[in-house]
Amino acid sequence: MEIQQLRAFLSVAQTKNFTKSADLMYISQSTVTMRIKALEQTLGKKLFERDNRQVLLTNAGKELLDYAKRIVELVDEGARKLNLEERFESSLVVGSLHSLWDYLLFPIMKDFQAKNPKMALRFITGHSWDIVQQILDGVIDFGVVYIPPSHAEIEVIEFKKEEIKLVAKADHHFTEEIDLSTLSTLPYIHMDWGPSYKKWFEECIGKQLFALQVDHASLYIQYLRSDHLIGLLPAAIADTLIQQGELASLRFRSKIKPPLIQSYIIYPKRKLEAVKPLLDHMMKSTVNGII
Repeated sequence: MEIQQLRAFLSVAQTKNFTKSADLMYISQSTVTMRIKALEQTLGKKLFERDNRQVLLTNAGKELLDYAKRIVELVDEGARKLNLEERFESSLVVGSLHSLWDYLLFPIMKDFQAKNPKMALRFITGHSWDIVQQILDGVIDFGVVYIPPSHAEIEVIEFKKEEIKLVAKADHHFTEEIDLSTLSTLPYIHMDWGPSYKKWFEECIGKQLFALQVDHASLYIQYLRSDHLIGLLPAAIADTLIQQGELASLRFRSKIKPPLIQSYIIYPKRKLEAVKPLLDHMMKSTVNGII
């Protein structure tokens, strides 16, 4: 099994077309076909089903997909770190959620980079579970997530606690205090902000299916910015958008006091020495008012 075979496999899996994959990889279609056939022969499994219109993964291909992605990511990350040795003293790969980059981490990382010019930084965006998996795979060195993992190899440290705010577009028409138990009757969009939030929400409002539910913070914010919907946001995100005049805070009441939304720093325990400069900077940032 060769890395170029895996790259060809991933490209065809994405494009569902051998010709498009050849164009994207700047090689001939026959080379793509040859690499896929060689990979199939090595594995003893057929990876694609072909017809006149498209190319689809077989069950074996679907099984291989995540492993192939992780192998290619590890090879690329290893090559990147080796290439950095001449220019930098060290490097870190930091992963977090899109919303945390936008509204919480950007000033911290900018300040950290200014103070550590000999450290190369790479930033990755993903869901909490993406960040955890890539930490386990060795791709990411340091993460900040809302949903903490429970794994013997990963250290979990509480980072920042934030209030929950009910918000709507700045030109909203909501004038009365909102009882959260009535959310199912309102133009509400739902997102889960972690274990304590989910527990509180279900105890306060119950398990309900809402017309709009998302699991990506950027999409959630985009809906709130562009439509007359209401939603619940951590204060770090809400306050920024309120200050920018895009959203407004709404008065609300609930039978149970809302929890503070907790974000977590996570990193492989074996990499404590490597991540310690960033860890110390992150913890000091909450004290020194960077965030």
